[in-house]
Amino acid sequence: MARGIELDRSRYPLVVMRAGEHYTQDDWDLLMRGMIQLIVAGPFGFINDTRGGQMPNAVQRRAIAQMYVDHERQVRAHMLASGIVGDSRLVNGILTALNWLKPPPHPVRVFSSITDAERWVLQHFNFELRQQVLAPSVEHRVG
Repeated sequence: MARGIELDRSRYPLVVMRAGEHYTQDDWDLLMRGMIQLIVAGPFGFINDTRGGQMPNAVQRRAIAQMYVDHERQVRAHMLASGIVGDSRLVNGILTALNWLKPPPHPVRVFSSITDAERWVLQHFNFELRQQVLAPSVEHRVG
């Protein structure tokens, strides 16, 4: 993905975000609105695939922090776990710094692959939520 930000809800309640190497502030604002919708809607797990994407700037990082403040009750209740996929020490460094400032109200861990992140995030789901993610879609069940 070269441009924009994708918030993939196709396997909800497991949600995957992928940011391109170039995205605009409008892309970021759309992402934040989507995240707030998810947080308010109900339990979900989140994977942030940072590989190849640009890192959020200071304004965007503050928007994340503000989202946590403004929706703290729902974040605590609904964001079950966040797996960050990255191949950069910068990602680990930023995550460590953010955790020092204010530890997140949900489990967060960095992985080098989507598969490992997904396995870990799904461990934080109850049986029913896990089944929603793992069940084949209607198209795959027919035939």
